Amino acid sequence: MTTITIQKNKQVRSENDSAWKDFLDVYFKECMEFLYNDLYLMIDWSKPYEMLDSELQAITSEKMQGKKFVDKLIRVKTKDNKAQILFFHVEVQGKKEEEFEERLFHYYCRLYDKYKLPILTLAILTDDDLKWRPSCYNFSLWNHNIIIFNFFTKKLIDFKDRVQDLFFHKNPFGIVIACHLAALETRGKPKARLEKKFSITKELYHKGLSRDAIITLFKMIDWSIILPKELELEYKAKIHRLEEEEKMSYITSIERLSEEEGLQRGLQQGLQQGLQQGEHRKALAIAKSLLKQKIPLPVIKSATGLSEQELMLEDA
Repeated sequence: MTTITIQKNKQVRSENDSAWKDFLDVYFKECMEFLYNDLYLMIDWSKPYEMLDSELQAITSEKMQGKKFVDKLIRVKTKDNKAQILFFHVEVQGKKEEEFEERLFHYYCRLYDKYKLPILTLAILTDDDLKWRPSCYNFSLWNHNIIIFNFFTKKLIDFKDRVQDLFFHKNPFGIVIACHLAALETRGKPKARLEKKFSITKELYHKGLSRDAIITLFKMIDWSIILPKELELEYKAKIHRLEEEEKMSYITSIERLSEEEGLQRGLQQGLQQGLQQGEHRKALAIAKSLLKQKIPLPVIKSATGLSEQELMLEDA
């Protein structure tokens, strides 16, 4: 039972991380405008910014991996036409951490060594500890300051008195904060959580957003406000009725995509150990069984690592 709980928590955390990554990919500009408006005004948004995620992964140490956070590295152009590197850090499902400041400093050192540019570090904290407000890493020796590293911190809990305004804010990041605060507010109150989740989702349809924008924001809602299984079914039923009324089918199309992605992830996890041991025949046998179940060839191919030719032979 313990193992199942741990695996479920890891999956929820992974999905939450993924939701944040997807959101920042689409709404980085809006996030900057909402949380860091003074910095937002210094950036030339008429020029494209560049996500440097692959370069960030290259400098990540083993100690930094597997933590509950999302990191984005972005190169922007300032209004005086200079390049500036922003290191964007989100503590997902965050809690107070004694080594937090030092960890961000280690990132800064690695990034500065690579780019030789001043780097602004921006941190979003999702914990509910009103007293924990890290903003500086200070290292001293014999009463002398050796290192003073400052970063910009924002806490989502600080918006708790503006929840109603967040629902209707023109900036999509308002909904993201509303989701997070709703999750905190309704802990241990499943029925209240259901109603809150539905009201936030319903608001998406009245904002005049594009289909892609609604899908991206729905992922944040769905992965931020987790419901018990029986209430999740009730929530989906309410969403389906809403879509019929609004003559839209955004959420149901997401569910179909999620089911296919979930199937592929499940197949990959189930076969990983056997494939690593070179059990090619087992992979062929499983592929044959899946073919009989009419699972699409691309899904089986991706999950098993078998070639299309091998799958066609099994299908013959």
